[in-house]
Amino acid sequence: MSEWPGSLRSSRLSLGRLQAADVAPERQPDWLAEAERAVLGADPGCPLSPLVDAGDAAYWIRVKLDGDRGLTSVGACAARLEARDLVWSWLAVGDPWRAFGYGGAAVPLVERAALGQGAQVSRVRVPASNGVALYFWLRLGYRTARDENRWGEPYPGTWMSRTL
Repeated sequence: MSEWPGSLRSSRLSLGRLQAADVAPERQPDWLAEAERAVLGADPGCPLSPLVDAGDAAYWIRVKLDGDRGLTSVGACAARLEARDLVWSWLAVGDPWRAFGYGGAAVPLVERAALGQGAQVSRVRVPASNGVALYFWLRLGYRTARDENRWGEPYPGTWMSRTL
């Protein structure tokens, strides 16, 4: 399989590869700590840096905001390939920019990149405590996986998937 691209773009947003140094406490955006808590819907949070360290493809979600000269990082996402599956490990948008569709616009960009690397299915584990995330993934066409036990790992949540 080929490498993940350094950037992914649509007319609406740009995804730029995120490096481990980008999420060091002294460099991370103000919104990231709150977003790490929101990913699981409750404390404890889900830090992004261990996923980057583990080799997941991580991206800043960047948009052009009114009055900005450049792009602003409003969120981040991370995923990896496991055999023929794209597995989402992290997706969050900072609180000030939620409900503008940025997360939903980022998902197909990563899915297309994974499809180009041979992925056939996209899946995500949604914590039981995060009803907003469940609704988010349902709106994107994901459904509860019938055979979620094949992916192992006890987890207080539900596996969801869709065919790419």
